[in-house]
Amino acid sequence: MEMIVEEKALSPVEQTRLGDLESVIRENFLAYVAVGNALLEIRESRLYRTDDGRTWEGYCREIWDMGYKYADKLVSASKVIENLTPIGVKADGTIDWELLPANESQARELARLAPEEQKQVWQQLIKGKQAAAGDESPARVTAKAVKNAVKGFKGEHISDTIKKSRDKVKDKVNPDKSRKSAEFSLAWENLMEEIDREHRSGWKNTPRDTVFNSLISIAQAVGEGGKQTVLDRKITLKASNLEKFLGAGFGIYRLTGNKMIEQLESVGTWTVYGEYGTDEQCAEVFDDLLLDPKSIQA
Repeated sequence: MEMIVEEKALSPVEQTRLGDLESVIRENFLAYVAVGNALLEIRESRLYRTDDGRTWEGYCREIWDMGYKYADKLVSASKVIENLTPIGVKADGTIDWELLPANESQARELARLAPEEQKQVWQQLIKGKQAAAGDESPARVTAKAVKNAVKGFKGEHISDTIKKSRDKVKDKVNPDKSRKSAEFSLAWENLMEEIDREHRSGWKNTPRDTVFNSLISIAQAVGEGGKQTVLDRKITLKASNLEKFLGAGFGIYRLTGNKMIEQLESVGTWTVYGEYGTDEQCAEVFDDLLLDPKSIQA
């Protein structure tokens, strides 16, 4: 039998204290915005430089004991808040912080989108929460909800890409112009529709890896050199290319095989991006990570 404990309502003094403590928590949650803005100015103005040629990476590690990639993420998160601030501006000109991301985790997920896309996804989340809770309750969004919304938004774009590819097939049914038979065009269209269907279902019936391996099999069958033809087409990232990618803001990641994802910090230096309880969880996070156009698998 479950015991029901009746609690006393908060006294006026307790309510005041609760409000004060929550203000402290909220201010510290939002401290990352100030930190990100400061790091942005230091980075953009190159205030980190010294006579001996200190780099941005060296500054972050030497002064703040953090990887420059993490510093860049703080910068990106602060930019998200700056971009979304107009949404939280009330009629009297003050900002309703309840209508903006409450912490870095939420903002970091939105940073994977373009500025206009960030607004679109965030407004949808706010409207959805307000509709569910009513206008009298403040709209609250969790980091997990933001992650799923971003993932869904990116998934919609993948579906659009598949649809455009399918439409191109429809526009090129004439064998004389496309050198494709009608039978091949129809089969390809059906395949693209099935891939689209599996993607929209979250790869429920056919795992993503299975689809990918099937496409590799097609490439092997078409390539004159069989499997080696496919392997030879893989991109080899040389050290100079790695430096270019890192300098351009790309993230390069790898699975270590022990439930861990590592990120390339600098050429030859890998740091732990995350450790996970199971291989499945690790693989899921890795797949989500690679949905970002600026994330590369090593």
